[in-house]
Amino acid sequence: MKKVKLYIAISLDGYIARKDGSIDWLEALPNPNKIDYGYMDFYESIDTVIMGRKTYDQILGFDVPWPYEKCTTYLATRESDYTPPTPQTKVIQGEIGAATRSILQEGGKDIWLVGGGQLVAYYLNEGLIDEMMLFIIPTIIGEGIPLFPSPVNESSFKLHKTEHYETGAALLHYTKA
Repeated sequence: MKKVKLYIAISLDGYIARKDGSIDWLEALPNPNKIDYGYMDFYESIDTVIMGRKTYDQILGFDVPWPYEKCTTYLATRESDYTPPTPQTKVIQGEIGAATRSILQEGGKDIWLVGGGQLVAYYLNEGLIDEMMLFIIPTIIGEGIPLFPSPVNESSFKLHKTEHYETGAALLHYTKA
């Protein structure tokens, strides 16, 4: 059965973006050897991405080709009549948890929960996150959008593996306990 995987970078102080959504602090991490942090292997393991509207709009604003063209994208938005301009992108109709449980029943590869924070908290509270790959970036930004905005339910995960990189970043890979 498919799994929902969270693959995301966070600051040392637990933020996924600045208050305005900027991820400039992430892009500023020196990476002279162009380490991909396992991204290509991870991307090959999924065929579906789910994201919130703010994250979707931010990605559209990067002025790059749509990065998820081989995947079906589901967009969680309150705007039910929104027509996404990207290929293979569908607006989640109705309750997000029910829609996700339906997607999980389909065949294929795993699902990447891209973000943002409110959607991550929702999925966590619904018990829908099977794995979390948290890339800790050695930067403190002081304030911003937290990975798990309140309220979140207490949840238990077990450490699957850790990795560290020459850039100073570290991976904490957790699975549902």
